[in-house]
Amino acid sequence: MDARYTAVLEIGSSKVKGAVARTDSDGAATLVAMHQVSTTGCVRHGRVQNIQEVAAAVDEVLRRLENDPAVAPRKIRRIRVALGGRSVRSVHSEAEARFGEETDITPETIERLKREATFNLPADRQVLAVLPRTYKVDTTKVQKAIGCTCRSIQAKVTVVLADPSNRTNLERVRMTGGADTPDGQPVALERVYIPRQLAIAAMALTPSEQQLGCVLVDMGAETTTVSIHREGALQSLVTLPMGGRNITIDLAGGLRCTEEQAEYIKVNQASAIADSDASGIDAKEINSYSQARAGEIIANVIHRIETAGFKTADLPAGIILTGGATGMRRMAELFETQTKMKVRTAPADNRVRPGTTGADPITSLEIMALAAWPAGVDGSDLSALPETAPERPAEDEDPYGHDAVEERYQPGYRNPRGYDRRRYDDESDSDDVLNDDPDDDDDYEEERRPKRPKGGKSTKQYVDPDYDNYDEDNGKNKGGRFKGLRRLMTNFGKTVIGTTGPEDMDD
Repeated sequence: MDARYTAVLEIGSSKVKGAVARTDSDGAATLVAMHQVSTTGCVRHGRVQNIQEVAAAVDEVLRRLENDPAVAPRKIRRIRVALGGRSVRSVHSEAEARFGEETDITPETIERLKREATFNLPADRQVLAVLPRTYKVDTTKVQKAIGCTCRSIQAKVTVVLADPSNRTNLERVRMTGGADTPDGQPVALERVYIPRQLAIAAMALTPSEQQLGCVLVDMGAETTTVSIHREGALQSLVTLPMGGRNITIDLAGGLRCTEEQAEYIKVNQASAIADSDASGIDAKEINSYSQARAGEIIANVIHRIETAGFKTADLPAGIILTGGATGMRRMAELFETQTKMKVRTAPADNRVRPGTTGADPITSLEIMALAAWPAGVDGSDLSALPETAPERPAEDEDPYGHDAVEERYQPGYRNPRGYDRRRYDDESDSDDVLNDDPDDDDDYEEERRPKRPKGGKSTKQYVDPDYDNYDEDNGKNKGGRFKGLRRLMTNFGKTVIGTTGPEDMDD
């Protein structure tokens, strides 16, 4: 049985990244292919701007994935796409239900409360997720209400919202697989959208961190998403329009170089905290620019935590960092210095293994989190392996051997080389014409000697009408027992004795 495959795609501000993960029968998932294409200017703050350029980058990533030896010749038929961007944020809402008598709380009851909690939200925002924080069953506060019995239930939920244009622009990006329709047109892939930040939180945070209280900071190229988790639930989420590219732009302006050169300097030389042993004017200048902008981003993170109504003491599990921009040297140390909270950088957990792709568990956490997210769809995202044709005979193998005969004449077998049927030792006894199979000889005669031409001359050999038992109507010799011996004796009589040979051989 073929393993189940998951195909994921993330369209970010700096690159488009795609991956395929294989889930075996034991439930273990492993990345088997991962490819990315850099983008510049066509995605801003996590939102698609230039649809045509993004579509070209997506096509290239999908092509590389399908051509990867670990994927081919399978074709992608469904893709899971990360949904995020600058406008993603959360709001609080409530919903209540009352019953005339003691009633069991079921999953249907919870879904009804979630729908009612979204009724009075802004109409110009799309709901990405509704996440319960706490329930009040009659007068008792509980974390899980399903299975309880009550006369009334009140739910406090966190609703994750986004600008509808985030998904609208993604829908306009053409995504097709390698499989074609009968008329030769590429097939549009089925899409499943995944809230990016929720998938990352599920991968990066431990249950104890979510219960105690923590802050997840996902710092990308042009956005920094801050999500606060406490009591096992999402309490607040907001996306800031700033990220690692702001540091790059500051370096490009201050050092008077291109953005590409500034990005190289940031990755290889810049530090969020100036090194004490740094020497030279350039090193000090680089670190001053990078530290100033990194400090500004961290100050905004602190402000968002306070705006959500939390203090440092309320979040004892500290800050968990993820995202490409947090890879700058000494960035975690600067976070710890400014926030006065403990800080760690999150790697991907063992739910998805990197396999042979060489994916780094820290820098590739977001793509591995998308592969691990339960999207609510069944089956594999890739097509099954096509049926394989019978193998061709080896060049040094006798195509007329007995094994080849037995294989070639199996039902449904198609001869790959178009060999004609030949007579074999088990079909004809050439050394003993008396034991020759008359049925096989009939087939041989029809194949070796074409029919007599009807008028005119022909260079082809035709059946001699002087052969006895020649059928004038059908233009061929009749079958009969001892036909091979009779032909031999007839030719001998014509050439040596001068007669046509014995006429009563059958007797």
